[in-house]
Amino acid sequence: MLIRRFILFSFGVLLLGAQTPQDHRSVVLPSHSRPTIPACFMCDGDSYGSWEPSKADIDGLEAGLADVAKMIITGWPSVVRIEHPERYYRQYIRVSHRNQRRIYINAFCVDPPPPNWRTRLYFVDDGATCFWQALYDPVTKTFSKLTINARA
Repeated sequence: MLIRRFILFSFGVLLLGAQTPQDHRSVVLPSHSRPTIPACFMCDGDSYGSWEPSKADIDGLEAGLADVAKMIITGWPSVVRIEHPERYYRQYIRVSHRNQRRIYINAFCVDPPPPNWRTRLYFVDDGATCFWQALYDPVTKTFSKLTINARA
């Protein structure tokens, strides 16, 4: 019985160690996802960059996610906030904004997420704070242009 518990415990630790929170809740989408970003969000004619975010870029983004909770959401009263942004599923897409490298963040609270969320941009028209978008600057390690979807 003791050996069985040890084996089950070891297997559980192995599984938890293999899947970090970042691996579970976020993904850098493939380049074919970029044209589906709402163009008005970017406000640039040529918003889709030809660069790849490094692991350090993504790690910096993930480390700073708590900053999103402090941001004012564009077009909403200041009392509306994104609480616990790290709990959302997040899709990251490389873009260029005003000739600067940025990472577009598309986040949603749908759980479980759609089956193809790791390969296709997931976007809906309503849902308020369950769906938010922002830009991340990997050079300054800051977030900007936080928006949420309209309420249904």
